[in-house]
Amino acid sequence: MNNKVRTGVALACLIAMPAARAQSVPYDASPSALLPPPPPVVRPPKPVPPKLEHIEKVHAEGLLGQPVTNAGGKIIGHVVDVLIDQTGMPKAAVVEFAGFLGLGDRKIAIAWDALHFAVAKGQIVITVTLDADKLKALPEYKPDDKSVPVAVAKPAKPDTKAAP
Repeated sequence: MNNKVRTGVALACLIAMPAARAQSVPYDASPSALLPPPPPVVRPPKPVPPKLEHIEKVHAEGLLGQPVTNAGGKIIGHVVDVLIDQTGMPKAAVVEFAGFLGLGDRKIAIAWDALHFAVAKGQIVITVTLDADKLKALPEYKPDDKSVPVAVAKPAKPDTKAAP
């Protein structure tokens, strides 16, 4: 009798399963209808941009290629590189001086504090505070050297007339 009961229960289960399945999924449904619905797409929030400040274009110009003038306003060369120190601050500008018809071009490094930066007539004006003879006497800048000779401005003279 046990076998008859087992057979009856198994037969009842087999008959009930297709009927239950037919109630939830249509016969002509695609295989994807049998899968659970995908989870909702969660998009990360859009990042908030930083506060912007608009400046005139001349102030945002790069320094490379800018002319360098002497105290008399004569162009004596062009900035070809900027050297920075370990803290990321500009230490010197490498200026290329042109010779006659492109011959004799040479580069020298000038300390950042020996340069004066200004804007005139919408252009960046870079003036070197050292005289031409001192600039001509400087050794040439070589990017592969371990140290760089840099022309520095004269330190400000202390006021010797100050009261004790």
